Amino acid sequence: MRSRITVLALVLASALSLYACKSVETTSAMLHNQTGNYEDAIAQAKAGLAKNPADAEAYFQLGISYSYTGEMRLAYESFMKAAELDPKKKSIAEDDIRSNWARHFNSGIAEFQSDNLEGAAQEFTLATDADPRMIKGWLNLANVYNSLAESDSTYWEKTFAVTDTLMARVGEEDDDYDKVLALAGQVMIVRGEKDQAYGIFERLMRDDPVNAEIVEDVGNRFLVNDQWEDAARFFQMAVDGRRQTETESFDLYYNLGVCQLQLEQYLLAADAFQNALVIDPDNRAGNYRLLLSYYQGEFWDEAVLQGEKYTEKFPDDPRGWQILSLVFNKKGMKIKAEEAAMKYQELVGG
Repeated sequence: MRSRITVLALVLASALSLYACKSVETTSAMLHNQTGNYEDAIAQAKAGLAKNPADAEAYFQLGISYSYTGEMRLAYESFMKAAELDPKKKSIAEDDIRSNWARHFNSGIAEFQSDNLEGAAQEFTLATDADPRMIKGWLNLANVYNSLAESDSTYWEKTFAVTDTLMARVGEEDDDYDKVLALAGQVMIVRGEKDQAYGIFERLMRDDPVNAEIVEDVGNRFLVNDQWEDAARFFQMAVDGRRQTETESFDLYYNLGVCQLQLEQYLLAADAFQNALVIDPDNRAGNYRLLLSYYQGEFWDEAVLQGEKYTEKFPDDPRGWQILSLVFNKKGMKIKAEEAAMKYQELVGG
């Protein structure tokens, strides 16, 4: 019996010695945290700080309490203050900060994968509160807001704000630097800041021409809205990048040519369609658009050659015979013009 009392006394003495250098309030906060009474712990820690504003332990206990009550921003600030006042606490404070961030970041990923975008936004917001230094948290939050804004325009304001924060915090050494630039450029376009966005994407392409695919996607957004000049601008940038990486594509050249044709830049359009046909020589749309570029640009000799080539490849398309007939007329080749016109009439049932 005596030995048990002795052991109990030693344990109590050890506990008392642990708290001996702490204020009564801070000691009380520690005990409340250990028993899960976080609101009481917060009250006691604040009382301790009222007596001693430099009490690192009180701040640390606040960090623990706020972690469990969901006040991630306050938890982060408390842990950082504890580490500032007592450098010996820096390691454990950083561990707790990382733990808070990872818990909410991973929850955000899970919500996103479950197609619960609003839930993902809430979790990623808590992650950015838990550790605002982590770029991945801000990037994922911005991406989720961006997705939400596609169907609910009220989210654009949040998307803009988070993206601005990202741009202010990210550095070129960050692993997610390119992803941040890509998102920022797209958001700037929505905001109507096209020149700034173009500068962002130029920087992105200088860093790595592989990002041409991202720039091409931006061009496609303009294309579907018939914003020909803006689309052509970004398609041309993407073309330059794909040439460097030897990943040229028919679709990119074709879409660039469509824009330039709409802008009445006929030589540039013809060049784009020619490049597209190097990749896919038998593509019907590409061959027709090249013929149209020569015809609308009044390059009659080139139009004759392309028209004859087109009608040979695709003799069932009346459009080719119609344009060829018109071109022959422009060249004063009346007999051939009549023959092409007759072929056109046969195909359209005239």
